Order: sequence, then structure tokens, then C-alpha cells
Amino acid sequence: MRLMTVMAHPDDAEIWCGGTLITHAEKGDDICIYTLSYSENSKRGVEATKSAQHMGCKVDLLGMEDANIRDTKEAVQQFSQCVESFQPDTIITHWFDDMHPDHEATFRIVQRSLLHLVAKNKIGEHQIFPRIFCCDSLSSNGYHGPFMPNRFVDVSDIWPKKISAIMFHKSQPLSFYLEMIETQCSTHGKKSATTYAEGFLYLPIFGFPDNGEPLGG
Repeated sequence: MRLMTVMAHPDDAEIWCGGTLITHAEKGDDICIYTLSYSENSKRGVEATKSAQHMGCKVDLLGMEDANIRDTKEAVQQFSQCVESFQPDTIITHWFDDMHPDHEATFRIVQRSLLHLVAKNKIGEHQIFPRIFCCDSLSSNGYHGPFMPNRFVDVSDIWPKKISAIMFHKSQPLSFYLEMIETQCSTHGKKSATTYAEGFLYLPIFGFPDNGEPLGG
């Protein structure tokens, strides 16, 4: 699997899908975390790099402004180049109904970048069109209701490594996030008959079928 994770901020991947990334990294899959905000030399960028190395992933920080990520033509062009370069078969990104404006804009950038590449015949009928999975949100809330996943990945066995990956982000309110994901992932775990699970919403975007390997293998 060539798995691309597209998140607004340096700690988002670890919080919402870190266990899934670790699971695939340990299987030998090629994984890159694309973080739209901050640069690799910033404090948060350094934290993101150390965390990604711990998980067995690559990371690319695109340098957009935190709290000011917007779905612009320039952002779409920049991210389209990332998709063309990495050629993912699977993308995990923020939920389209996420109430954080940076998260919502990130989803729109991914969506419009894929449309842009389909229009250029870079992906689509004769090329791999990546499957899109949306991750959970802050306290599992959206503008129109709660996050309702239709895919689950068991992360019980690698839970300590997910937690240690989050702990690299020392500049952030870690106790708040750790308490939140304990609740979220145990709730998803109960729904999928395990201890801890990460939940995702699969989107059959543009009508392309899901022909790939399941998340989590």
C-alpha cells in the first residue's frame, strides 16, 4: 500500500490515525504524512519529524499558515504536485464535516486536487484513483452531527506506540488529546469488538470503486 495522510497540523496524524499508520509501517507499506502547516525547521515541524520517524513514516510539511489554511487555487496546485509525486493508492484526511476550519479546508484541498488531476488525466480511468478515508474529529463532533465511521482498524496491540508518538508533540496540550482519544478509540473498539480502534469514513469519491487492501490489512 502507498498510504498518504493529509492533515492540517503536525500532531493530527498521530491523534486521529497514528495507530493505523504504525500498523501499515510495520507491514512495510510506504507511508508519507503530508502536513499542510508549518515548516520542517519550526518547533512543531521538528516534533513532527521525530514522531514520524518513531512511527516508521516519512513526513512532508508544506509551510501553510496555522489557523489560516484555505482552499485556494495555489493550495490545490501545491498539493496536486504532492499527489503526482507520491502516487498514493490510499489517502486518509480530515472529515468534510469537521468544525475546525483548517481541517475542513484540508479536506476541500484534497477533494479539489483529485478533481484537478482527473481533469488532467493524471489519475482516473487508466491510472490508480486513490481511496479516500476521513478520520475522526475533535470530540467526534461535526457541523451536522456526530462522526459515524464505517471502517475500523484495531490498534490495541500498538496502542503504547501510538501514545508515545503523540508524546513527541510536547508543545501541545497533550493531556487533553490523550484523554479524548482514550474515549474515542475505546468507543470505536467496543463497536468493532476489540479494546482500541480508530474509526474512518470511507468515501467513494467521484464513483471510483474500492479495490484496495483494507485499512489495517
